[in-house]
Amino acid sequence: MVIRIATQITNSVQREDGFANLLGHIGKWQILVCATVSLVKLSSGWVQMAILFLTPKLNFWCAEFSNSSRFGDNSTCYDDCLRYEYDPSPFENTIITEWDLVCSRSWMASFTQMVLQLGVLIGSIIFGFLSDRYGRKNTFLFSIGTLIVLGFGVPFSPDYITFTVLRFFLGIATSGTMVVSFVLIMETAGPNFREILGCLFHIPFIIGHMTVPLFAFYFRRWDTYSMALAIPPLIYLGYFFLLTESPRWLVSVGRVKEATKIVKRACEMNNLPTAKIEESLTKMAQNIQTSSTGPKLNYTALFRKSLLLKTLCCCIMWTISGLTFFGFNQYISQTSPDPFISVAAAGAIQIPSNLSSIWLIKRFGRKVTTTVFFTLGGICVLILGVVPNKFWITLTLGTLGVSCSAIVAATIYIFTSELFPTVVRNMAMGSSSMSMRIGSMIAPFISNLSMKTSVLPTLIFGFAPILAGLVCLLLPETKGTTLPDSIEDE
Repeated sequence: MVIRIATQITNSVQREDGFANLLGHIGKWQILVCATVSLVKLSSGWVQMAILFLTPKLNFWCAEFSNSSRFGDNSTCYDDCLRYEYDPSPFENTIITEWDLVCSRSWMASFTQMVLQLGVLIGSIIFGFLSDRYGRKNTFLFSIGTLIVLGFGVPFSPDYITFTVLRFFLGIATSGTMVVSFVLIMETAGPNFREILGCLFHIPFIIGHMTVPLFAFYFRRWDTYSMALAIPPLIYLGYFFLLTESPRWLVSVGRVKEATKIVKRACEMNNLPTAKIEESLTKMAQNIQTSSTGPKLNYTALFRKSLLLKTLCCCIMWTISGLTFFGFNQYISQTSPDPFISVAAAGAIQIPSNLSSIWLIKRFGRKVTTTVFFTLGGICVLILGVVPNKFWITLTLGTLGVSCSAIVAATIYIFTSELFPTVVRNMAMGSSSMSMRIGSMIAPFISNLSMKTSVLPTLIFGFAPILAGLVCLLLPETKGTTLPDSIEDE
């Protein structure tokens, strides 16, 4: 949903560069807005990656049987077991030990993360609508306030159900911050800098990913760990005093006078002329109203004969991308001898991966980059399943696998947006983004199988991206091609 909205903004700006003419493509105002708004992605990383240390792999044994006084073997389930005990190392308490999420209840550990991702999916739909209807600022502030309140509620959950329900709504609120902040970035930057700022926008998420192990290292109980993650977002209260509405949205709904005040201040900050700003914005508002009329296609258009193969291939690739990215991060945290270093390294490697993807797609094209790094990521996982369980080996292969996933995630966004004609591009990106979220909902169930056996997760996380790479071969290369505007152009 975030990508769908961003693509819609990009398409509209390509047709009308009036704001870039007034404000410039980049300047002090754009940098200030993008730098402050992107900070909200830190909490996105904390919320979505917190599961890595909420449900770690632990040794357990049956300490009390119903019909005997014997002790059970390590990590073995028994039908007549009344009480399990756990190895406290390296955590004092987790949600697994708190609510006995082992054996017949082990699925509940994966379910709570699936519910969080379901909340993110639903939140994308809800806040995408609200931001268009009520504005970027009001919607963003509402999601920020909700995020902070729910963040402080999670550590005090008295039971598993309350914990999971709060995490569901936390996912919705987190999605709201993701949707609106990305839209604000896209509506602030000029077309010449939108790609690079869109890439840099994700860096705070990666930093959030990298710092999750730091919180877990110093706070070894799930409740104090959750509380520690809830405190830093208090800095977001500053948005209530500093954030302004998107002038592009104000113009789109005809609120030209309000937009004029913001644009004038922005022009002054960028040392640009402020004459005739209101007149220019009025013309833009009129052009938007004129261009918004005309027939609109629905999602069934994606399944027309000329687009069916592209639609199916993209949905498969995005689903597997979400599956491997979120699942593999959780998998390596459960199988690594030192999850703190492994998770931090897996986060850190994404920064150069994110930046290098820009050069790769320009040098080798979208199709080759996607296919190669899908395949390399799968191979890293398969090798991980057969090599000795030595820390430096698992660390190297694990970080390389996550790096490949990060490159693929950045590449398929651009690739997919270029595969479809303008009239259905937004819907294609929306469907693809939803497919990725579905993959992320399935991921924890597969990664948690590592607590029982390492073979099945290794096979799934290894062969799934290789399959996605083969699927990508069915698609045409889009590097250097003209973007199609209508279905007839296919």
